[in-house]
Amino acid sequence: MAEDAPLTSQFDPKLMFEHPDPYPMFAMLRQNMPVFETVFMTRPGWVVSRYDDCLAVLKDAETYSSASNAEVGKVMGRTIIEMDGKEHTRTRALVQSMFVPKSMDAMPAVMQPMIDELLDVVEKKGPRADLVAQFTEHFPVQVVAHLIGVPRTDYPLFQKWAIAIIGFAKDYPAGIAASKALREYLLPVVAERRRNPGDDVISKLVTGTVDGVGLTDEQVISFLRLLAPAGAETTFRLIGNMLVALLSDRERRWERVKADRSLVPWAIEETLRWETSVLMVSRQATRDIELRGVKIPEGGLMSIVVASANRDELHYENPDVYDLDRRADDHLAFGFGRHHCLGYHIAKMEARMAVTTLLDRFPNLRLDPDADPPRILGLAFRSPDRLAVRLD
Repeated sequence: MAEDAPLTSQFDPKLMFEHPDPYPMFAMLRQNMPVFETVFMTRPGWVVSRYDDCLAVLKDAETYSSASNAEVGKVMGRTIIEMDGKEHTRTRALVQSMFVPKSMDAMPAVMQPMIDELLDVVEKKGPRADLVAQFTEHFPVQVVAHLIGVPRTDYPLFQKWAIAIIGFAKDYPAGIAASKALREYLLPVVAERRRNPGDDVISKLVTGTVDGVGLTDEQVISFLRLLAPAGAETTFRLIGNMLVALLSDRERRWERVKADRSLVPWAIEETLRWETSVLMVSRQATRDIELRGVKIPEGGLMSIVVASANRDELHYENPDVYDLDRRADDHLAFGFGRHHCLGYHIAKMEARMAVTTLLDRFPNLRLDPDADPPRILGLAFRSPDRLAVRLD
């Protein structure tokens, strides 16, 4: 969910989406090689896995540049995630107003009908369901599509493009094709909003200015190409991960949250720490540095493994355990510093409304005992590939 994208490494691209469990590897790195040199895309790179080190890097935007995210720019165009300094400050100022809590006040009234409509279909087809295929994959992308102003009839197409763009590391040609298709789709919409602005995100992007300067059409398109997958894909993974956590230990988690709704926000925070959607962010050293005795030259590419930081045993007690009573909100799932995720508030709102509605409508929801247990997979992004449940 952070305002960054993971740096592709020497791993098989499929493992970026299908790796079963990277946490033992992360634990080994923290213990033995908290900063180590490896190879990213045939170039030397350095992996950082300890909480304190990851936090220090994310806080220091002068020493650790976001220019390393330029690889993502080949698919999405130049976006805020690869900007530094004044360019980043100005661009963020142009877009962040639409994501502050006050701007989101009307969204619950928009989201609830989306949730109810999807769950109406789930209930009608019950008593068994796959909540990934039937619910979590659809709800967040509909929210982003609504924010942008995409007609409901185009939601499936929009979702297809978003998934292909975020998955470019697995299928680069498909990611490029989806990026071009989304650009062609949005260009006439951007032109229309310049002529007749409304109350949607695109209108705010094309009419907003900082010091009298606004965004070009290409800058607007690039931001929307980032918003589409970042806002939809990562949030659906958060919701899926939370449902796996709650239902896998139903009596001690699902039943507790059902009885005490004040636990819902903490269930979200613990999910973000325990199984964050985006496992790594990238940075590039702006000067020669030394981190834990390891020398990193100017221009060195760095992979900041926030998922490892979120399970650092020096920072969290029993970090591999999902604990509703942990009450820790200092995880790095949304990044930190200048590039802290713009959409963190709406992501939490979506997760809260999704799980609350499921608790209300299906209080006896449980994992399907006749199906395989859910698997949370991935090395770049993590979420269940399916979530077979019974509604009764």
